[in-house]
Amino acid sequence: MQKRSAASLFSLLLLAVAFSGCIAGGDGDSVDAADDSEIDEPIPYFQDGIYNCLEHENLTRCWQTHIPDNLDLNESVPLIIDLHGYASSSTEQKALSSFNTIADEEGAIVIYPDGVLGKNGPWDLQDNQAWNSGWCCAHSARDDVDDVGFIEKIVTIALDIHNVDANRIYASGWSNGCSMAQKLAMDSSHIFAAVGCMAFYLLTEPVEYYSPIPVMEVHGLLDTNVNYQSSVLSVPFNEDGWTDPEAYETGAIENMYEWGDHNGCSGPVETFELNGLYSIQGFDDCQNGTSVRLMTIYAAQHNPYANDFEDGTLLGNIFVGTQGLVESSHIVWEFLSQFSKDLESEE
Repeated sequence: MQKRSAASLFSLLLLAVAFSGCIAGGDGDSVDAADDSEIDEPIPYFQDGIYNCLEHENLTRCWQTHIPDNLDLNESVPLIIDLHGYASSSTEQKALSSFNTIADEEGAIVIYPDGVLGKNGPWDLQDNQAWNSGWCCAHSARDDVDDVGFIEKIVTIALDIHNVDANRIYASGWSNGCSMAQKLAMDSSHIFAAVGCMAFYLLTEPVEYYSPIPVMEVHGLLDTNVNYQSSVLSVPFNEDGWTDPEAYETGAIENMYEWGDHNGCSGPVETFELNGLYSIQGFDDCQNGTSVRLMTIYAAQHNPYANDFEDGTLLGNIFVGTQGLVESSHIVWEFLSQFSKDLESEE
């Protein structure tokens, strides 16, 4: 009976989030979709706030790109893929994560992809905008949407039309976008140099062709949406109204150890930083010269970013950030930017 009450409570929360996702429209103009056969044609997504779309697996898939005004186009630069959470959008993620600021400071390009809505749209809790990151989330997982293929495709496009360093491609994201980033770490380890993300876990089975890459996960100790101890009460629920049984076996510490196993790490867990606001623990002695990190922010809830969602929105009222006390995105970038594919190959 207590579980059913918890499910009802989180369903109400999801309804609020779904409504928020419906009214929080993008800030850019649409660009006509392109067929797969047209990918060799130039795709004009150089300007901020402009959506670009293509057809992939019979779905129209869209994304936004940030290119700093002062970027030296003659110098190869890192590429960051930053993925929004469940019932959110590329526009909200762009405002939330601070990766535009990091890109401006460090000289990088950021791509913000969008998940897809199910046939019933955002009013259906199981059809809101989501990523197929394993057993989560919603219709994307239920319909086995090819999000990995879509993201790999837009990385290829970026490599074709920008001066991107193929050895320095990174993934990040929040919540469902974090579990998707970790799926990319597992399924697309040949592409990504490192992954660092916020507030969810690896929800997919390992693949035989995985080659260890560095992984960092940031989690709020007070997170009540994706619990630090176990994601058994995480949202969204499956079609029966319950969390997937695999959620009983996932939590922040378990996730760190799981990546330690996947990366062939040895030795005990090390503490790399410890202060009154957060700790960073994990492994350094891993295959391919990789590392695994868990950053625990003591007073953070489900939004471990420094920023809040836009004031006055439902997401803004529900998911409050660290109010600038912990610049988690910058810490993630410090971790990511240490690694590149060419350095791994030298190990």
